[in-house]
Amino acid sequence: MPVDVACSSGARFFEKIGYTQHNVEEMDGYLTLVGPGKVKQAVHVKVYRTSLEHFAAVYPQKKICRPLGVINLRNTCVERLQGDPEIAGFTVRQRGYDTTTCITFICEAPREIDAWLAAFASCTSPTVHQTSLPSVLEDEES
Repeated sequence: MPVDVACSSGARFFEKIGYTQHNVEEMDGYLTLVGPGKVKQAVHVKVYRTSLEHFAAVYPQKKICRPLGVINLRNTCVERLQGDPEIAGFTVRQRGYDTTTCITFICEAPREIDAWLAAFASCTSPTVHQTSLPSVLEDEES
């Protein structure tokens, strides 16, 4: 059996049962990472969001490479840079800590700043936990 026929039969099977693959990659593009000492490095950023995880993978601008790092975005605060209106950028800061440590990104295309802010923003919807069994009331014994 030829290889291309064997590979395509699996895709046909999933189409028949109605399986749809969900794209977890929310956004990707090129940003400038501002490091310590205002050192700038051009990076490729991919933001992923699933029902359980929300993170960004940061790659150097090369064709094939390992990521520079991964940022957990589940409990972060994203703020637009204040100051120079010509610079479209944002900072990512861990929520709940009293540190000044943050990661700063500058957009190459200023019109994309709102899309990047939405992709990096963490969902703050509270998770409602339901009990599996109803509560049992106790009778007083005398």
